[in-house]
Amino acid sequence: MQTTPGVILEPENYVMILASMAENGCFRDDSPAIEGANNIGYNHTSGPQLFDEIATEMAGDALEITSASARRLCNTLAIGFKNAPQTNDEDQPDTLISNLKEAHPLASMPLTRQPAKANELVANRVLLDRSSGICPVTKSQQRLIVLEPDQRKQLHDDLLELSKVQLANFAGKKEGESTERAAEQLQIFSNWLNTREGEPFTAIVDGANIGYFMQSFDKGRFNYHQIKFMCDTLEARGENPLVVIPNKYGYNEFYSSKKEYQKLDPVEIKIMKDLRSQGKLYQVPPRCLDDLYWMLSSVSDQTVSRGGRDLSVPSNDPSGRWPGTRPMLVSNDQMRDHKLELLEPRLFRRWYGCHMVNYNFTAFVNGESVAGNEIGFSQADFFSREIQGNECPVDGEQDQKWGGQAWHFPVSDWDLDERFVVRIPTRSQST
Repeated sequence: MQTTPGVILEPENYVMILASMAENGCFRDDSPAIEGANNIGYNHTSGPQLFDEIATEMAGDALEITSASARRLCNTLAIGFKNAPQTNDEDQPDTLISNLKEAHPLASMPLTRQPAKANELVANRVLLDRSSGICPVTKSQQRLIVLEPDQRKQLHDDLLELSKVQLANFAGKKEGESTERAAEQLQIFSNWLNTREGEPFTAIVDGANIGYFMQSFDKGRFNYHQIKFMCDTLEARGENPLVVIPNKYGYNEFYSSKKEYQKLDPVEIKIMKDLRSQGKLYQVPPRCLDDLYWMLSSVSDQTVSRGGRDLSVPSNDPSGRWPGTRPMLVSNDQMRDHKLELLEPRLFRRWYGCHMVNYNFTAFVNGESVAGNEIGFSQADFFSREIQGNECPVDGEQDQKWGGQAWHFPVSDWDLDERFVVRIPTRSQST
């Protein structure tokens, strides 16, 4: 269908197609060919490989399904494979087996934790291991799908366009002011990131978010001591931070978010000046939204300073840095106000999952902190919350007779690390 001009399917459309075909046994090895499948671009006309092709298309168009769709797919696969022997029958390592049972369409789907046999049909609700991305049933491992270079550029350009809208919405329309000004200022920041020399930034710090963290108590304030605490911690972990702050917090005096007058103390002024002199503080221009600046900096190529290097940190980094995409973005901002405005939801989810790092620490009172205060980080996702298919590992001689991809579908009304997994075993070519 991808080869048919103008055809764009919603998740429910894909589920309807897959469910109808599954119920009629089209994904069985012995299913007759579906007439015309080759004419609309499919390499396979039936069997497990056709499911893989359709699921691959679906992964390109959809992000997740509903629990009702998961139940429907499970039921229709159970119907389509109802004649397959069960796992409690005689051991049949050379035959596809199924333990699926049709259930009421509104019945909740229980979690499955028992590993499936290599030749067993799988359509289950599972909880992925958050630290490894491994599925307990299929043993396949989920991947972290990062932004491709063209997607990074698209997000970069989307942010420039978004800045024009945000200037009016966030700061209010000013007489004689062009919306192009916001995009021009953001482009200046982008050019600075690409042309500056020295080491590339590996951690972007949301200065306003850290400065106000847990400062809602009576004498709470925008706190530069907390920003320094964050930068010192990141540097101790081998990162090179850049702090992005709204324009007003780059001065010695300002009105806080509580609309209260605040004057920085001498130590805070020194912190601000030190960060600025070290090239680690960027003060966003007046009437510009700082969120767009730290978002853009996380996808910047940093052309000169990076010199074409991949900044990502592998899982076995000898210096002990935590693995993942760089630069990371340190913030507890949930980004709810940007998600709906970006043109491509998939880009936003992929960006957020790869770059966003949350944190927690005990708040400072002015410049004072509790003894032993440490920052706890919740690192960016280990695997992507997207529909994806991955090969299952082979374990033992019998397993080598079978192959096939395990497809994991995020479900909108299940927990974050839960997935609906489908695996239709295929006989290995060597058997």
